[in-house]
Amino acid sequence: MSKFRKPINNRALRAAIICIPLLFSSVTHAEAYLYRYLNDKGVKEIGHAIPPEYAQNGYEVLNRQGQVIKVVEPAPTNEEIAIKEEQRLAQEQYAILKRRYSSTADIESAKRRKLANLETNIAILRGNINSVQSTIDGLMTKAANIERQGRQIPANILQELTDAKAELTVAQEMLDIRLNEYKEISEKFDKDVAAFIKGAELEPQQ
Repeated sequence: MSKFRKPINNRALRAAIICIPLLFSSVTHAEAYLYRYLNDKGVKEIGHAIPPEYAQNGYEVLNRQGQVIKVVEPAPTNEEIAIKEEQRLAQEQYAILKRRYSSTADIESAKRRKLANLETNIAILRGNINSVQSTIDGLMTKAANIERQGRQIPANILQELTDAKAELTVAQEMLDIRLNEYKEISEKFDKDVAAFIKGAELEPQQ
């Protein structure tokens, strides 16, 4: 019967010998790690793979001896991501403020200086408004007296009254602008103080 046996292909034999340990190695590697995770009932399970719906809750990687070799933390929630982003922005703003101020006292001092200039301007505008209003009141009284006498109001008085009213409108508009500016600046500095305090609290966590 031996004369009918086909000769062994040495090349095929060598390839088979090489593949055997590689196949054994891949199987061993696939079984080398286990995963411990929580299922939807909060019970720990162990397996060679993690269902996708449980992976985001975090898991542990175990070796063949059951020892934990890696811990994967749960994926952050939307709320945690929002908090982290808020903290990041607060730290960036704090870094900007620190280049201008060394403390909240410095911010309060800058606020007082800025508002003091506006307060002076507002006081001047209010004085002008009172003065123009007095002029208007005087002109209207004069015009009323002339009318009671049955005479026609002179054109110059009417023009002065028109000009004074226009001046009053402009002064009132300027006052409104300065008052809004005063409010905005005050609120901005207050926000800077709050941001400085919050950033200082977060700084040790960096």
